[in-house]
Amino acid sequence: TYIKMRIVFYFLGFLLLFSTNLFAQTPVRATIKGVICDSAGINIPSAMVMLLNAKDSTLVNYTQADEKGTFEFRNLKNSGYLLKISHMSYRPYQKNFPVSATDIIDLGRIKLKLISKMLMEVVIKAARAPLRFRGDTVEYDAASFKVPPGSTVEDLLRRLPGLEVDIDGNIKTQGKNIRRVYVDGKSFFGDDPKIATKNLGAEVISKVQVFDEKSEQAKLTGIDDGVKDNKVMNLSLKEEFKKGAFGKFTAAAGDHDRLAGRGSYNRFNKTQQLSFIGYGNNINQTGVNWEDYGEFRGQSSFSGYDNGDFGFGNVYRTTYTQEGEGLVSYYDATGFSKNYGAGTNFNFDNKKTKFNSSYVYNETTSTSDQTSIRETFLPTSSFKNADTAMGKSFRGNHSVAIRLEQNIDSSNILITKGNIKFSKSKYNNTYSTIYSDMADVRTQTLNTSGDDKLNSWSIATAAIFRHRFKKKGANIAWSGGYNSSRTDALDKPYSLNKFFQANTVTDQLRMLTNDNNNTTTQFKSSMLLTEPLSKKIFFEAFYNFNRTLNIQDKLTNDRVLPSFARVDSLTAYYTDNVLYNRIGTSLRYSNKGLNATVGVAAKQLQLKGSYATRNDMSYLKDPVDKTFFNWLPDLNIAYQLFKSTQVSASYTYVVSEPGIEMLMPMNNNDPLNRFVGNPNLQPQRSHNFNFSSYYWNQSSMASANIYFSYSNYDNQFAYNQTITLVDKLGLQTITKPENINSGDNYNLYASVNFPIVKTKLTMSLNGSINFSNSPTFINDVENDTKDKSYRIGTSFNFTPIPKLILGINGSVNLNDISYSFRKEQNQKIRNYSTSYSAKWQFAAKSYFESNFDYSVYKNERYGFNQSIPLLNASIRQIIGKANKIEMRLAAFDIFNRNISISQNGYGISVMRSTVNTLARYFMLSFSYNIRGYETKLKDRGEM
Repeated sequence: TYIKMRIVFYFLGFLLLFSTNLFAQTPVRATIKGVICDSAGINIPSAMVMLLNAKDSTLVNYTQADEKGTFEFRNLKNSGYLLKISHMSYRPYQKNFPVSATDIIDLGRIKLKLISKMLMEVVIKAARAPLRFRGDTVEYDAASFKVPPGSTVEDLLRRLPGLEVDIDGNIKTQGKNIRRVYVDGKSFFGDDPKIATKNLGAEVISKVQVFDEKSEQAKLTGIDDGVKDNKVMNLSLKEEFKKGAFGKFTAAAGDHDRLAGRGSYNRFNKTQQLSFIGYGNNINQTGVNWEDYGEFRGQSSFSGYDNGDFGFGNVYRTTYTQEGEGLVSYYDATGFSKNYGAGTNFNFDNKKTKFNSSYVYNETTSTSDQTSIRETFLPTSSFKNADTAMGKSFRGNHSVAIRLEQNIDSSNILITKGNIKFSKSKYNNTYSTIYSDMADVRTQTLNTSGDDKLNSWSIATAAIFRHRFKKKGANIAWSGGYNSSRTDALDKPYSLNKFFQANTVTDQLRMLTNDNNNTTTQFKSSMLLTEPLSKKIFFEAFYNFNRTLNIQDKLTNDRVLPSFARVDSLTAYYTDNVLYNRIGTSLRYSNKGLNATVGVAAKQLQLKGSYATRNDMSYLKDPVDKTFFNWLPDLNIAYQLFKSTQVSASYTYVVSEPGIEMLMPMNNNDPLNRFVGNPNLQPQRSHNFNFSSYYWNQSSMASANIYFSYSNYDNQFAYNQTITLVDKLGLQTITKPENINSGDNYNLYASVNFPIVKTKLTMSLNGSINFSNSPTFINDVENDTKDKSYRIGTSFNFTPIPKLILGINGSVNLNDISYSFRKEQNQKIRNYSTSYSAKWQFAAKSYFESNFDYSVYKNERYGFNQSIPLLNASIRQIIGKANKIEMRLAAFDIFNRNISISQNGYGISVMRSTVNTLARYFMLSFSYNIRGYETKLKDRGEM
């Protein structure tokens, strides 16, 4: 292994040295400068100035003229260039100048001509500059940034200055996340940006535009609310792809019966877009996301789909889950999985009517073999459990989304939308748990298995109507919605519990059948009125209403007992009737980059709950009947200090009422882990402060971002856990929510991104610090768990020549956990990772690609130290005169070391898990592109 690691690092060093030498061979000795003015000789500030390679028009350097119209490029190769100058009010300027015999090339005063309105569109279409700024919009000419043929949009984005794309495909610019990607201004399979960036080919893109999208409320009212966090991207298609069909199909096969296929087909015209995508494989490319996981669990988070909730803040109470509940390993592409999916998307747009619909189906069948070690700390002792889990799961999801936007006239607009989801899942599992005390003496063995089935569906609908009065800024808006969901789950757990106090097999054996049926129905509505008091001050008033009915029906039978008897202690039927009302008002000041809002709302929440030990209405009782009333202040301020710098700060007072599941006396789980409600629980209150600042330099494409938040809690929700050894049962944990008047957390995040050498070498650096103090009770003893985490990461994108693209990333994660009642058990968890990627065109149509990841996991408390190197490599060849066929030979996990490891601490437990997953394999693939690939940049020449 040591020899292999040395070979890898030598290989990486050779590539870096090779690329550095290539770059170093370029002499730097010239300065190019000039002054931009109009035809009358008046200087023009802030024009975009670009130097392009005279041979292929690729971007070499760029800057922005200062307030006097002057610009300067230093340390350039003394050779010929193509100079481009663009300004939104003037005709673009372009000029070739040859090799100069001097070190300083002074272009003198360059005169630009004003654009007439009649020529505006013609000039803009003709003047294709690699980079352009139009107000807050950054526009990239995709043809100026070379990527290998067959690359996706995601590969193209990695080449664009000012954009960051992480290993998972998440996109950032100016320190902010890209939240939505449009294709020619239209939705593409909903709001997930990755569907567009991973499924569209780079060859179809003409321009990439990044801009600030207004918030939904600002769109409705037409009043700027100062929100600058809604970064979106538009992918503008080349003219030839706006008509007719294009797409790509890939089939691959490898050793160990590895198979994969993927395809996309698109047919667009001026008013319609129709797209199909599909995939199938057994190489762990699941496409599982948080939404898929929620569908598997039967959680219908339909409230997030409807954005018609007017007013500041979140109008819904927070739903809390039991501590420690989180994603399970077999949902996150570890283990071994077979995956299939397909979808279609349709857009229609004739300016007055915008219609979008999509359908997506995906399914995953996965098997996993997981081992984990957990230690749980008690006030005077601790216990450990070593788990072995084997399971097979199936999950299938159907999702249909429809949205219609109708501009009735210039004053009225109506938006209607709906989303229907259906999911079906199965899970067969086998667990083996060995409990031991702090001296590592075995105390109990628990073997369980289960056969679980779950069906769920949900429907979410919304309608939003806006009327704009003749008076600017005066609007009235209404929204309404109906949401419903249902889950039907059937669990058949089997357990054999062996410990030193069990006397007979009957004491040890438990076979249950759990039938869970949950239904949720919700009606909701909101109203918003805005009225300008002056040109700078606006008045807003809003009202929110919703009524939600939850019915949970859980029936448990014991298959060991005679007559399939019901287990009353694990059976419950209860209803949750929630009535929500909120009315509020706010004043907004908006002038010259300053947006300030002060508001207050009155919120009332009524909770009524009934429960019984059987699903018989005559047995219903009324233990919960509570009304909560709160005043909610809100303060926000955002100020554009300069064109490149903005700061914002906010204060919110959040009141989170307990959900019925936290109040209900009967919340029964399995006998070893019981969750008991607390009818006396009070709302959780928190003071939340946020500050953010970002800096963005258009000339250099450098950005810096800082975000800080602090929350202080009153009556914080905490959990009182009682862990005891119960006769004939074993170690039992009973969890009950409580209120504690303490707890806070701090979060600090900062990032910078800047070019070291423009168009050649870009660096980004980011880091975060998170402190949290989480109080809880363990066997009636208060414990404060303090969690301190530190992270720092950096990345370099290096393109010494157009045929070679290199990327280097690294991160350090430090997690320190301390306990107030057991200081000797404090934890220091360490995770380190580094990665490298390379794409090299070594022949006319031949490409070599490689990536290497090295991860280290440490925990000194347990002497744990493990490293995992992963190396992948492939060779691609474009075939044929039309360049429509691509062949690839790829090797994955060449060292055969792939394994999934996670380690974390939460509450009073520390856990480390290992899951076997897909290791070394080889694949040969063939791809067919309907339109073919471009294998070289075309010289656009003079205008």
